[in-house]
Amino acid sequence: MKLQSIQFPRTGICTEENMYFRRSGNIDFTWDKDYMVMFHDSTVRFDTYFNGCSAEKWFKYTKIKRITINVHIKGVFRITLMRKEKSLDGSITKFLSEETFGEEGVENTYSFPFNSESNSGMLCFQLLCLSSKGVFYDGYYDGEIKEEDIDYVKLAIDICTYRREIFVKKNILALNEDIISNDDSPMKGHLEIFVQDNASTLERDEIVINDKIHLVQNKNVGGAGGFTRGMIEARKLKDSHGLTHMLVMDDDIIINTDSIYRTFVILSLLKDEYKDAFVGGAMLRLDKQFIQTENGARWNKGYLISHKSGLNLLDVDACLYNEFEEKTEFNAWWYCAFPIDVVQDDNLPLPIFIRGDDVEYGLRNLRHLILMNGICVWHEPFENKYSSSMYYYIFRNRLIDNSIHNMKYTRREFIRDLHEQVKREIQFYRYKNADLLMDGVNDFYNGIDWFKKQDGQALHQSVMSRGYKLQDINDLPLPFSYPAYEQSCRMPEPTLRQRIIRAFTYNGIMLPSVKKEDNEMPVVAPTFTARPTNFYRVDKALNYDYSSRRGFVTQKSIKETIRLLYKLKKIKIKSRYKYKPTVRQYFERGKELMTIDFWNQYLELK
Repeated sequence: MKLQSIQFPRTGICTEENMYFRRSGNIDFTWDKDYMVMFHDSTVRFDTYFNGCSAEKWFKYTKIKRITINVHIKGVFRITLMRKEKSLDGSITKFLSEETFGEEGVENTYSFPFNSESNSGMLCFQLLCLSSKGVFYDGYYDGEIKEEDIDYVKLAIDICTYRREIFVKKNILALNEDIISNDDSPMKGHLEIFVQDNASTLERDEIVINDKIHLVQNKNVGGAGGFTRGMIEARKLKDSHGLTHMLVMDDDIIINTDSIYRTFVILSLLKDEYKDAFVGGAMLRLDKQFIQTENGARWNKGYLISHKSGLNLLDVDACLYNEFEEKTEFNAWWYCAFPIDVVQDDNLPLPIFIRGDDVEYGLRNLRHLILMNGICVWHEPFENKYSSSMYYYIFRNRLIDNSIHNMKYTRREFIRDLHEQVKREIQFYRYKNADLLMDGVNDFYNGIDWFKKQDGQALHQSVMSRGYKLQDINDLPLPFSYPAYEQSCRMPEPTLRQRIIRAFTYNGIMLPSVKKEDNEMPVVAPTFTARPTNFYRVDKALNYDYSSRRGFVTQKSIKETIRLLYKLKKIKIKSRYKYKPTVRQYFERGKELMTIDFWNQYLELK
């Protein structure tokens, strides 16, 4: 069975060549081609993120017995088969075999088995052109397996969207063209798409191209409500449409449909002991497409650990590091597949609107997570998506997730973490954010009965109204200066003596502000990666969101600082008698929020 096809860079998807192949010598390849012309003595190597083969995982999780590489070429070539794995000193390459094949001017497909004493790491190959001019058209890795051992699955892709028409339309058109309506696709008949439109702005005739694509106008109940609605709709058709797995996928991503094919193959070939496995996709940066943001993660009580973050996937060592499995507790819902039978009337996600729904569902249901090079999405980095409203959900949802799963997150740990977060926002003069952090905690203390009665959309609108609004920089009272923004980003950290002074003066808030001359640059601090040193003894600052090119202004206020510290003190006192009972309540009654009866009422379906 075809495990994975050799991929080429594609405009609109990814054009980082070294994520696909590494070439040397005279080779003619452009992005508009799906083949390469190779001249004498040129070589191309496929020890890359998309075209290496994660042999160790294929053999561990699936029933395949042997892997073969099939290459479609014209001319005479020499192929070298290799196995690579990471070591403490770098990487190790084992040369498995080498063979000369092909005929001058003749186009054909040839197969070469990988025979290795070990399955660790990555299988890959290299082609050397021996003709004056040859062509490499395509290729694929094949897995040897008995037909009766293949259990073909059918995926239900669950997409929740809110005003992301451009991304959603592009991805659905690609899925329809490459898979749903493609008679040559092995996945034809094995995929349906469920789109939940929380903004009701998608035009049905632009999305519903055929009966395999379903569109539902949904209440704006956040990602949690949108994804859950998709699960409910898919379950209704589970038996009649033969759906076996959910694939939860973000609306604002770029995806190569080959990732979905690889997911389909993995799930169709799973060993019996891994039938309950989840398949996750890594998140790569949209702006720097070769940088990995996360490849599986641990919740760790809210001290999030993003595995293999920051890897440069142009490097073979980074790709080999990805082959190592680490303890994972969830995979984010930018791309996560799991058996549809996980979705039961008493096992639906939590209605926490945004931030933490995927974490909690993973903590509750994930036993095995399969991650492979080449299964990924490109997503805008989180530091480019500033939203003041998120501060309300940070601690509220963290406390709910930890409570339901009886995490040993003590009151002392919580108070310490809350104090640090509130202090940080005060030092940035972002007093609304500090308020929202504490409002979320107070609403957690309102208990599960209060939570069940909330209208998620109305609550979120209230939260949004209490935060900062990003505005056009020309409408702000402080002038924007890009050099000032760069200066803030590159400002050195304070010395030890300066840190001591700043600690005693609450980062200079208790000291007079240093007045700026009219010709001096204003303070322009980044919204997401701001540091206290950017605001030391500053009266006003422009908080600049690089992605949207918008911002907002904050100003020092001793009155607001005192008010917020008093509010924080009250929460600390309240926590002495409210923390443990509320944690216990969510632990004992949290399942009330996971039932179909609750969700039908919440989504106003009945």
